[in-house]
Amino acid sequence: MKRTITAIAISLMATMGFNTAAVAQVEQGNFMVDAYYGYPNFGKSFVDLFVSDNNITGTTLSAIGPCGIRAEYMLADNFGLGVDFIYNSAALSGTVDSLNTDGTTFRSYDAKVYSRRYRVQLRANYHFVQTDQLDAYTGFGAGTNLRSFGITSDYPNFDDSSVSGALIPVSVRLALGMRYFFTDNIGMNVELGIGGPIISGGLSIKI
Repeated sequence: MKRTITAIAISLMATMGFNTAAVAQVEQGNFMVDAYYGYPNFGKSFVDLFVSDNNITGTTLSAIGPCGIRAEYMLADNFGLGVDFIYNSAALSGTVDSLNTDGTTFRSYDAKVYSRRYRVQLRANYHFVQTDQLDAYTGFGAGTNLRSFGITSDYPNFDDSSVSGALIPVSVRLALGMRYFFTDNIGMNVELGIGGPIISGGLSIKI
């Protein structure tokens, strides 16, 4: 019985310690900005599929993201609302051969295939662990979903074209994340989630 009481007392003191520290680090009225870069970039698979079906060879891949900026305002010590902008793109540059009737190459032309995706989501975060340096939260976001896809080439009379839109025009994100502050205002962030980068990390600033 004595051991049980001691364990409960230690747990209560630890909880009180978290709550007291929370006021010193992240509290109501704080404004936080996260810049981050994530993995993986699913846009690469769309580009690769198009290239494999159109005989583009000698390709060079370039990709950005998923990356973005999150902003959050603390409405309470453990609850915040904000916005999340997520961007990713992928592009493949290569050549397309124009063939003679005997199958030999007449001339090679440059071609580029690209995919870009933009998402803007409203975010709600519940902060369940807060200490002097650590801020852990679970988040939910919902918003827009826009993708553009196209191909360009110097092939004679080629009509450079692009398509914008998405099969599902809305996006949703569930996330589990944390911020670790090195100073009162500057730290790092790490987030795991679906509906955006599976894993991301970057710089956090608290105002």
